[in-house]
Amino acid sequence: MDQPRNLTTEPESTILSSKKTVCVIGAGPSGLVAARELRKEGHRVVLFEQKHDVGGQWLFDPDVEKEDPLGRTKFMEVHSSIYNSLRLLSPREIMGYTDFPFLMKEGLGRDTRRFPGHRELWLYLKEFSVHFGIRELIRFNTRVEYVGMLEGNNGVCGDLGNDLKWVVRSRKLDDDIISSGNGDVNDVDYDLSIDRVERNGEVVEEVFDAVVVGNGQYSYPQLPSIKGTYN
Repeated sequence: MDQPRNLTTEPESTILSSKKTVCVIGAGPSGLVAARELRKEGHRVVLFEQKHDVGGQWLFDPDVEKEDPLGRTKFMEVHSSIYNSLRLLSPREIMGYTDFPFLMKEGLGRDTRRFPGHRELWLYLKEFSVHFGIRELIRFNTRVEYVGMLEGNNGVCGDLGNDLKWVVRSRKLDDDIISSGNGDVNDVDYDLSIDRVERNGEVVEEVFDAVVVGNGQYSYPQLPSIKGTYN
């Protein structure tokens, strides 16, 4: 495997000390807002999402036929725990971001109830990602399989708070062309120099200054530990 690629390509003299290259894992509610806030602060952001769209748990997928109901596989084909008839338990007024209210919207297929179905919240998250230009930062159908600290020339990791770097290993899950969305976004230069075509199963390692893990806690079942049974 090739050496990890460092996405900070500009000379150090041209980069502000506070400007970092950050990996965000998961394009659900937490990952989306983390990416938005990081970019507002001027950081470079690459967001990895293993499914074909944003939403995380709220991206409903009814195709569970291939799944092991006990979750004994390392990676699950369907990572959502949402069922088709699910409705929100909390009113929409407290389910949205403070600067992007979860408003009722009229239209075909829209749910205007105060406690709408799960699809309405997914549409809201999708609108959030479009409104703030987050979608162009996302590598869809890309699974992160490893995150670890980068070792220096002396075989040890950098000093905390100083030159600590992170290696992120990802795998493309389909044959689509993916793009980092490099270029000017909202008058901020996000040239990450990583536009490319990756084929199914190809593994890529890259180096980031920081990593935000926002992949959720409900995609893998919590199994009881019972002596004499599978754990």
